Amino acid sequence: MAMPCTEMPVDPTAPPPKVIFSFGMGADSTSILLRWLEDPTSRDFELDELALITAHTGSEWDSTRTAMETHVLPRLAAANVRFLQVARSQRHATIDGGGIVVLDDSRHPTSLYIEGAYTLWDELTEAGTVAQASGARLCSVHSKGAALDPVIARITRGQPYRHVIGFEANELGRAAKDALHNTDLRTGEYPLIEWGWDRATANAYTESIIGTTIGRSACTFCPFTFANRSSRAAALERFRVEPHVGASALLMERIAIALNPAQGIVAGKRLTDLVREHGQLDTVLDALDADLRQREHALYEVRRILRPRKTDPTKLGNAARSVRIRGRGSRGAMEGLLRRLADDGVRKGLIEAETGDDGILRVYQHRRGPVFPTVERFFVVAPALAHEKEHERFDQWWADARPGGRRAVAA
Repeated sequence: MAMPCTEMPVDPTAPPPKVIFSFGMGADSTSILLRWLEDPTSRDFELDELALITAHTGSEWDSTRTAMETHVLPRLAAANVRFLQVARSQRHATIDGGGIVVLDDSRHPTSLYIEGAYTLWDELTEAGTVAQASGARLCSVHSKGAALDPVIARITRGQPYRHVIGFEANELGRAAKDALHNTDLRTGEYPLIEWGWDRATANAYTESIIGTTIGRSACTFCPFTFANRSSRAAALERFRVEPHVGASALLMERIAIALNPAQGIVAGKRLTDLVREHGQLDTVLDALDADLRQREHALYEVRRILRPRKTDPTKLGNAARSVRIRGRGSRGAMEGLLRRLADDGVRKGLIEAETGDDGILRVYQHRRGPVFPTVERFFVVAPALAHEKEHERFDQWWADARPGGRRAVAA
């Protein structure tokens, strides 16, 4: 679908909205919107004072688009509600709006532009990693917050605004954290918490209005989607319906695993294993195999330094990684090159070749040792999507961490 991408400028004649709704397109935020549209007594503002805004990561489910275009966008258009769709156009957006595009700014929206521009999938595959389930949700900060904040600042033009977010009644902690970001201009509001609506109540209301529920809005590879049995089952069923989407998630994971065998979308475990164990997702695996057969591959050299923790030198503190590309070509050509490298190096006693339980061949020149700092270096073949990356001081760190460099600390 062609997208009307526009750089940051938005309609300068539009009055600043008094209410901004970060519309996540999922069950919770959809129930709020529908109630506002159906029941004017549920809100204390006029609809022309409202602006919805969605930041597209470029990795949304096709079913979300279908649901929004079928049930939500026509209602927005009928009510003349302003809806902005925004996205990043590059990896690093700036606070003044550089690297942000407005995909649509309309009171009569007809299309949902879930493809985004510069996608979260692009960012993660270029880095050779997957979204992380632990710590801060940095992927959301990068792909959503970085796109939303400059646009909100632009359309409110320095005027106070109420910022509505769809936390449900069981998410008091998330609401409390969000309220810490209130300022003289911004006041967070959480209607579902005020109404006492949990997810089940929100779903029931939505179904009463449109005759169906709205599926979870999330990136197709979101690790939180696989956090519990019910949401995991729902995600795998969506893979069955949209096998190309499942294949895309597995492709991201394959690149990450090739460069770091400890990676995996499901809290460090492999989504690929979960799909294989499911038994009814052969179409997803077939789609992945077809993609791999036609995609350009690269021979990667990976070096990793593992440093000790400052407070406990026997424990791992952090790691630094260098990724370099040593060749490009078809999958068969690159795997043949790696096998020749392995055969020659093993024969000379210079390297060690190993096919892991992930089925990926790695050729090691250095194995990580039992003391910190320690290093590893290996060669591996993977789709040529990960970019070369290395800190300018990596070679110095590498030399220091090698035997004969800085004194290692026993682990």
